[in-house]
Amino acid sequence: MKIKLDERKGITLVSLAITVAVLLILASVATYSGVNILRQAKLNKFTTEMKLMQTEVNDLYNRYKNGEDVLNLGKDLNEQEEQANKVFTKEASGITDKTGYRYFDKETLEGLDINGVDSEFFVNIEKRSVVSYEGLEYEGVTYYTLEQLPNGLYNVNYQDKETRGIEKPTFDVSTSINEDDEFIITVSNIQYSGNIEKWEVKYQKEGEDYWSSSQDLSFKVDSKGIYNVKIVNGDVEAEPVTVSFVTFDGDWNDEKGINMPVIKENMEIVKYDESSKTWINDIDGSSINYTNEGDGKSQWANAKVTVDGVDSYFVWIPRFEYKIDNNKIDVKFISTNKTEADDGYIIHPAFINDVDKGGWTSELPGIWVGKYETSRSDAEGEVEGSSTKIKVQPGVTSLRNISVGDMYTYARNYLDDLNSHMLKNSEWGAVAYLTYSQYGRNGVELEVNENSKSITANGDIEANVKQSSTGNVYGIYDLSGGSYEYVAAYYNGSDVLLNQNLFAGKGRKSTEYVTAYTGTSLEVDYKLGDATYETNGWNGDLGSFIDIDNPYILRGGGYDVKEQAGIFYFNKTNIESNQNYSYRMCLAIQ
Repeated sequence: MKIKLDERKGITLVSLAITVAVLLILASVATYSGVNILRQAKLNKFTTEMKLMQTEVNDLYNRYKNGEDVLNLGKDLNEQEEQANKVFTKEASGITDKTGYRYFDKETLEGLDINGVDSEFFVNIEKRSVVSYEGLEYEGVTYYTLEQLPNGLYNVNYQDKETRGIEKPTFDVSTSINEDDEFIITVSNIQYSGNIEKWEVKYQKEGEDYWSSSQDLSFKVDSKGIYNVKIVNGDVEAEPVTVSFVTFDGDWNDEKGINMPVIKENMEIVKYDESSKTWINDIDGSSINYTNEGDGKSQWANAKVTVDGVDSYFVWIPRFEYKIDNNKIDVKFISTNKTEADDGYIIHPAFINDVDKGGWTSELPGIWVGKYETSRSDAEGEVEGSSTKIKVQPGVTSLRNISVGDMYTYARNYLDDLNSHMLKNSEWGAVAYLTYSQYGRNGVELEVNENSKSITANGDIEANVKQSSTGNVYGIYDLSGGSYEYVAAYYNGSDVLLNQNLFAGKGRKSTEYVTAYTGTSLEVDYKLGDATYETNGWNGDLGSFIDIDNPYILRGGGYDVKEQAGIFYFNKTNIESNQNYSYRMCLAIQ
């Protein structure tokens, strides 16, 4: 009899062998996974504790900056000299200078009520530096600082060693101020060929000797100022990029070297786009540059003001002190906190708290001056229009043929929230002095706008930059020639004066909107900074001061006086309305 093997029993033996093999594989995987989980848990614990300590040290640093004595917290390193010598090496922590570091043991941490931390540390409060006492061994390397980690807290992922250090990454960085007035730095557009998914951002405020870190590409900083920003990943490090927070609030800005322009509702800072030949938003004020000396190099701040859908353009004249010497004008920009001039200098009266001298009821950081002569809001080209509302634009005929009193009223009605008014004689002087200074035309006379139709900027701002106060499109036009310009100033002892809509009247005193001169002697009765006596006759410009029969003041000259026109031109008149007389707008935002 033949005995046959049971085929089902044979299959069972094979299945058993496979099962055993699978179980062995699973056991191996489980063992590896368990080890990996434990290793990841240690990494997470290390980074969490280091982050907690960094937060505490940041707080201690702030207390130190506020004058508290916190540098003696912890213990001398000599209590752990052997471990310190091991940690503070180039190969270990990368930190070789132990100066200022203290030993923060468990007793120290308990005394500071620091919870959730079981480790010990070496700490330098002045440098806001935290170094692990024992470090973390991870994949064969021991790490002592967060900056060393290839993964974890600060958004830094592992990158191929083959690409490390071959090239430097590039990136864009921008600043913004959110609705809560918090200062935000944002890194974007990172370009790098290596295998890096995330980056650590380091930033340093100018004047400080330490770098802070962020795990996010967009993060908040404590205050406005100038910041150096870079991105790093292990050995890969970008070149720092400098950014600044520009706030348009009249405050002093160290980078720009001026009081920043004041921007309110209906206004925006603009820059000139050469490709489109238009003015576009300049949200961070990158176009603003008053510090370049020489004709055509400075770029004064420009603003677009929109009222009833009509755009007008103004130029910022920052607060300054000046000195006149040998037919030269030297200017120093100053903050509103400075009310005493340097030796030999005069703080320009257009910015000071003194209406009798042509100033205001407070110290001003600067004034916005009409970029062009004023026009009616419906003016187009040579068509003057008929509206009683106004605008400040190039390429249109200036507003004439109305009384100086109506000009004053139109200006005050333009936008009261911005303290709009007719340019005063002191303010004309501020424009003239800055124009002639090293930050304007640097002693170069303006070309005359000889357009007989009084077209503002003679119709083309690019073609006529030599008529601009800066020698480029960022300056003020029509200061020489074009229309003669009334200013808000008069002699208050004249019988010729009529009740010019609150503009002028016999015996009236100065206000913040109009200056009353009390005499007719140029040498005695001029006002400092008004570009009359101090600069009389410069460049051959006509100079004729007010008298009892001619109480009104004209500036700039008209297209027809040619070589006698200019920023130092002044003349008297008793005419209250003329087809060749216009005026200029000003905003003094307090």
